[in-house]
Amino acid sequence: MKRAGIILLVLGLVGFVLASSQRAGFDTVEGGIKSVFSSEERSKKEGWETARWVSIGLAALGLVLTVVPMRKT
Repeated sequence: MKRAGIILLVLGLVGFVLASSQRAGFDTVEGGIKSVFSSEERSKKEGWETARWVSIGLAALGLVLTVVPMRKT
């Protein structure tokens, strides 16, 4: 489980960085104007925001699986 936790943690962190960099393009003035007037751009922005939250959840799950030891029976 520890190996799976580390893999999930790494995937979550990489996904968060990737989604954050894509989402940052909408924080500029041009991106803000596009997202106000275009529903397609607004849905892209919301999609990247959702990807950020899912990635953080994945990283948190990986952290839990890494830190919390399994019971030995």
